[in-house]
Amino acid sequence: MNQTAGSAKKRVLILGGGHAGFRAAKRLLGLRKVSDNLEIVIASSETSEVYHGLMPQIVGGKVQARNVLVPLRNFLPGIVFYNYDVESIDLEARQVTLDPKAERHKIILPYDYLVIALGSVTDLSRFPGLQEHGLQTKTIGDVYYLHDHLLEMLEKASTEENQLERKRLLTVVIVGAGYAGIEIGAEANNLLRTALRFYPNIRVEELSVSIISSTDRILNSMHKSLADSASRHLMKKGVHIRLSTSVLSASAGEVILSTGERIATRTVIVTAGIAPNPVVQDLPLQRERGRIKTDEFCGVAGYPGVYAIGDIAAVPHFKTGQACPTTFLYAFTQGMQAAGNIIADVRGKNPKQYRFSNFGDVAQLGNTFGLIQFFGIPFSGFAASLLVRLVFFLVVPSWRCRLGLLADWTSALTMPPDVSQMKISRTDLIVRLRFAAGQEIIRQGEPGSRFYIVNSGNVEVVRTNGDQEERLAVLGPGKYFGEVALLQSSMRTATVRALEDTVVLSIERKDFTVLVESLPVLAEAMSETVRRSIAVATGEVS
Repeated sequence: MNQTAGSAKKRVLILGGGHAGFRAAKRLLGLRKVSDNLEIVIASSETSEVYHGLMPQIVGGKVQARNVLVPLRNFLPGIVFYNYDVESIDLEARQVTLDPKAERHKIILPYDYLVIALGSVTDLSRFPGLQEHGLQTKTIGDVYYLHDHLLEMLEKASTEENQLERKRLLTVVIVGAGYAGIEIGAEANNLLRTALRFYPNIRVEELSVSIISSTDRILNSMHKSLADSASRHLMKKGVHIRLSTSVLSASAGEVILSTGERIATRTVIVTAGIAPNPVVQDLPLQRERGRIKTDEFCGVAGYPGVYAIGDIAAVPHFKTGQACPTTFLYAFTQGMQAAGNIIADVRGKNPKQYRFSNFGDVAQLGNTFGLIQFFGIPFSGFAASLLVRLVFFLVVPSWRCRLGLLADWTSALTMPPDVSQMKISRTDLIVRLRFAAGQEIIRQGEPGSRFYIVNSGNVEVVRTNGDQEERLAVLGPGKYFGEVALLQSSMRTATVRALEDTVVLSIERKDFTVLVESLPVLAEAMSETVRRSIAVATGEVS
């Protein structure tokens, strides 16, 4: 049964803790008065604001992850924070359902004001094979994994005797030539080439780094002179740039381009395929290229008190009327404007039009080459790289992060590259868990998020009805449980507890779903188990 949270205060519910959501909450805290009687709530799957513009430097080993993360709780005192995923939004009922993605109850939060700042996600459905074989760069885990992967390719290539496989290992393909693609391409290339001093068996001419762009130039949102300057710099550093070319498909050992060329590689880095968060897809709202269309006040037409900001929103630019770009400065300022308009509404005042006009864009390509577009004036080179660092130093709202970044940048400029691998793996398919005798593994009435297989020991399955407890089964090694709630998206129908010290193998819901969908025999076996469980529950069989 879902828990419903209510409050006598007017609740501002902010969905997303990225740049837009963080700035909205920060300004609401600064403007809020006791007389406003406001409760400010953030629901976010992340606990920190992530400075994605610095993440390519993690790939290159120049910056530590903790210095690009701003903890929400540290900088938003007084905020009610839910570290939950947003499952659904009901605009008519004015409530949002949150999913913990764990063995906890979902929560329904009603709101008086709603700020949708869920950002974007990666959608690779248009590119066959990229979902399976593309290395993404969306999260801190992604970029750490990519850093380790690049070094692992050098390790394997240094002892690989098969020339075709050696070529695959030393070839990197980056899909996308926006800010992320160009910066990650530069960092990956720099990491590989500077690390070669520690791999004497690999010649520099064996390395191949290519950036694939479907457009006729890189960095479309920047001044052409800066894009040309970046192209010259990258090519000078040995990066191949393929323009007006797209990736048709990818497999475990190659990518196929629209030109018909096949590139043998074990490393495909994906920075394209960005789409709005799927949570908003079914909402009855006007959209512009998938983004929620707003008015000039960041408000959503037809739904008073609802605002959309950041990458998920198409906020009209006050000069052109076109949707504002999805850059962090627009996200910052939209968050602040939405907060100001909420306070104005609470106090019975008129909202103000969003009137920000971007004054600059920046990009960093390696240690000593930067790009800056300041009020339309382009700068590039070493001086620009120092200014890029200054920009990030000023916008990161944490002195701990600022001082950490200074130390990281100084070390990167003066010390040789660090080729140690963090070995931070992505979500495990199977986790081994140990339970002592008497401990509950799953509990009746709670939501299900994992599937379990008994590895050793024994467990009992019991169902409670009022004060009565009925034992349904005893399961030993090789038996499984927990599938009913996952397959039916329901609550746990029984409690399972260890009868003795027991080890189980646990599979997370999304991985279990993939297995069931991919193996018809497994799907049929699970369906039969569910049918029997329902029959037992209804008394049809005993």
